[in-house]
Amino acid sequence: MRKSSIVQKKGFVLLLVLVAIIIVGVSLTATARRSLDASLAAIESQRSMQRRWGMVSCQRALLPAAAGLFDVSDLKTRKMRGKQLAFPAIIEDRVVLGGQTFDLLLADEDAKANLNAIYDVGSKRVCELSVKRLTGAMEFRTIQLRPVRDSMSQLAAKLSAASESILDGENLESASFAKNGLPAFRSWGEVFDLLQINRIDGEDRQLAKMTRKITLQGTGRLNVFRASDEAVLAVCTTVVQEGLAKRILAKIRETSLGEIRLILERSVTNADDRKALSTLLGTSSSSFSIWIEAADKSSRQQRLALQSLNEVGTVQTTEFSYE
Repeated sequence: MRKSSIVQKKGFVLLLVLVAIIIVGVSLTATARRSLDASLAAIESQRSMQRRWGMVSCQRALLPAAAGLFDVSDLKTRKMRGKQLAFPAIIEDRVVLGGQTFDLLLADEDAKANLNAIYDVGSKRVCELSVKRLTGAMEFRTIQLRPVRDSMSQLAAKLSAASESILDGENLESASFAKNGLPAFRSWGEVFDLLQINRIDGEDRQLAKMTRKITLQGTGRLNVFRASDEAVLAVCTTVVQEGLAKRILAKIRETSLGEIRLILERSVTNADDRKALSTLLGTSSSSFSIWIEAADKSSRQQRLALQSLNEVGTVQTTEFSYE
């Protein structure tokens, strides 16, 4: 009996030891997993911070220098082509900082068709047609124009039909927005269905491709020497017929004249149309943007920065981040 009791005690002790070993092993495994997760999280946090600083560095280095970079690009293009043609409105590049790759898209926003200007001179329908024309036929499903106010042409018609004192509250608010210079479209979410873009393309980066020829920023006057042919035609057909718009485009591309006023005087006989087009077309730029994308196997970050002059001539920068 004594030997049997001793054997049972030894077996029980062995069992306890085995249980203890299993518990310690499980505990060490859990600790190791937590340590690994914490280490991976720390590495990803560090890489994310490096990406953010890399984006900020690219923005601060390139965006303030955008005007000069495009001037240099214009000179090179003129020398290569030998005559006045559409200069590039976008400069693309790729840089490596701290072992990470950054794709850059520097754009002249004044060389894109300004939807706010088109909407105010024309109408919502005209604006929608311009968006379809300049973003591609495959993107029409994502177009969802939601202006926050009436166009200037609509307001003028309403005010001529009735005195402002008897306008309803909605029209008074719309007139107030216009009077204070607030744009009808303040963000791309009022032009496109962003959820639909993501659903169709699986990512927000498609927005950068769709907005290569259209903008909500800038002066509202299209830099005809950097704008694409499609953008010039879209803006001109807001005021005149397609045939005359094409003749204006041909004059812009063929002439050595540096002032849009002279081009319009030689192309457009109707004084009202000429005046309207002079508010939509120009030959200079003061608004620029930069899209920056940094991506690796596990994540992607995007940054959009817009630089323009405000009412008092001070440079202001607006930034957006996407992940």
